[in-house]
Amino acid sequence: MPFAPLKIGNRSFSPVAGAPMAGVTDAPFRQIARAFGGELLFTEMVLAASLVHAHRQTREMAVCRDIDAPVAVQLEGTDPETMARAAQIVESTGGAAFIDINMGCPVPKIVKSGGGAALMTDPERAERIVRAMTDAVSLPVTVKFRLGWDAESENFLDFGKRMQDAGAAAATLHARTREQFYGGAADQSAFEKLKRALDIPVIANGDVRTPADAREVLEQTGADAVMIGRGMLGKPWILAQCAAVLDGRTPDAAPDAGKTALSHFDLMEKYYGRKAIFIARKHIAWYSAGKEGGADFRKAVNETDDPARLRDLIRGFFNAE
Repeated sequence: MPFAPLKIGNRSFSPVAGAPMAGVTDAPFRQIARAFGGELLFTEMVLAASLVHAHRQTREMAVCRDIDAPVAVQLEGTDPETMARAAQIVESTGGAAFIDINMGCPVPKIVKSGGGAALMTDPERAERIVRAMTDAVSLPVTVKFRLGWDAESENFLDFGKRMQDAGAAAATLHARTREQFYGGAADQSAFEKLKRALDIPVIANGDVRTPADAREVLEQTGADAVMIGRGMLGKPWILAQCAAVLDGRTPDAAPDAGKTALSHFDLMEKYYGRKAIFIARKHIAWYSAGKEGGADFRKAVNETDDPARLRDLIRGFFNAE
């Protein structure tokens, strides 16, 4: 039996979302993921203060030009007024399906300023941020957070209730603590606990990498959707494969990685120009992960700054046309 759509505000979405990832989920990545049938995707994390202060690159990240498919903009910040102003800018540019607040980033430079996962240690401030943003815009506002700061201070249930009461339209739980970063196993039992505690939709994030994982998490926890992060790296088709299985359909086979890498680089070149060859390196590394001769291939890729040479390397390694 197919799983129900994810409902946020007055819109329905696929129950499979692609996680917001800095340096990954830019416009070209979203475009290549959608070419395979992926639907709900997020921007990279956008710094609210930079957006408000008209930083050109930040504003470009927050502009949603995705066609015929939903995209959510994720904002990060600590000041309620600044976050509200940033949300208004996002809404005014058009294109965003909803706005997500990052309350789970574990990176030191973010948490040192009190943002990301550090907001879980200051739930009153987190509440003020959600209230300020929901008062400022008509778009739904959602929150992404973790189990807590560390194993001794897991507060995701109380925190989730506070965010719901403050006006959050949905909650995404990354089932690790900040102390874990991305290591160890995600505590997927937490998804069921949060789902029972909240009335708003719960999105499960952590160790969902395959269609079987997606089905198992939704069946066992009752979560409303799954969010895939690192499982998308080098596999932008995985969202569509998971969505097919959850819809009761047979997923398409994984496409040729080399042809995908070439298409992805074409999109990056159109979007970034000369910078594309440097930005593409990490993506090409992910496409080649686990393949024989990959280390030598990646070394050659990292040593070239010639787009034609890069394409030749990709064609040669993957036997792609």
